[in-house]
Amino acid sequence: MQDFFETILSTFLSPGFGSAEFFVAVLVACGLVMIAISSLLPKTASDDLEWWER
Repeated sequence: MQDFFETILSTFLSPGFGSAEFFVAVLVACGLVMIAISSLLPKTASDDLEWWER
């Protein structure tokens, strides 16, 4: 169990190339989710088009 915590701490305190790729992937995924959510919302308050009509 102690090895598990040491592995987690070493991953976050001394990130290597693999963990940098992970953080970039998380940022890209969050960006894609934000784009998807914003595409479902109306562009303006007076926009009567629904998301499937665009």
